[in-house]
Amino acid sequence: MKVRASVKRLCSFCKVVKRRGIVFIHCKANAKHKQRQGYSTIAEAAASCLQLPPPPPPASASSTASAAAFAE
Repeated sequence: MKVRASVKRLCSFCKVVKRRGIVFIHCKANAKHKQRQGYSTIAEAAASCLQLPPPPPPASASSTASAAAFAE
């Protein structure tokens, strides 16, 4: 099934069906004509469940100065 922003009939056998506010195209003659209007929310749902660790605290000026002195 193709997921598209704009669905349209591809042949005379294609039927437009609307279920739960989503437009579908079903074709009895050619199964490749099946379409659904909208976008996939699997990645969006996975991103909402993803918890990133907090960022590390910024390095203080004294520790970078001592590291620079050590490098010389």
